[in-house]
Amino acid sequence: MTDNELLALGQRLADLRIARRLKQTELAYEAGVAHRTLQRLEAGEAVNSAGLIKVIKCLGRLDDVLAALALAEFSPYARLADVGLTVPRLQQQRPDATLSGVAQAAPRKRRVRRAAAGGADSGKHPEVAGKAATVRWPEDQH
Repeated sequence: MTDNELLALGQRLADLRIARRLKQTELAYEAGVAHRTLQRLEAGEAVNSAGLIKVIKCLGRLDDVLAALALAEFSPYARLADVGLTVPRLQQQRPDATLSGVAQAAPRKRRVRRAAAGGADSGKHPEVAGKAATVRWPEDQH
């Protein structure tokens, strides 16, 4: 966050506290944070996120914050289904490495899944056999 954003957040917290007719010491006590932490929050200084969340919750606005952070409906499975790939087909393509008999999950580095060429179920969807399905994730779009 920039200094201006921290300052705006602190001012809004102070406004909410004043609207509820609470002193800083009262809100700090009720929220379970140090008085100095609340002073820093309202002054726009960086503080521990746990303290910030406690203050927001005590002011009765945590549900609003969580609602504002809700993700848009996004399903990578739906995007893969658009190109003819299904979850079972993806699971067949993911090899598990074994180390001393203990299955280890393969590291996930790529965001591209490829249909198995001539795989067990390649006859089910011949139009996608051997084709690559590229998933465009929301955070990668500019």
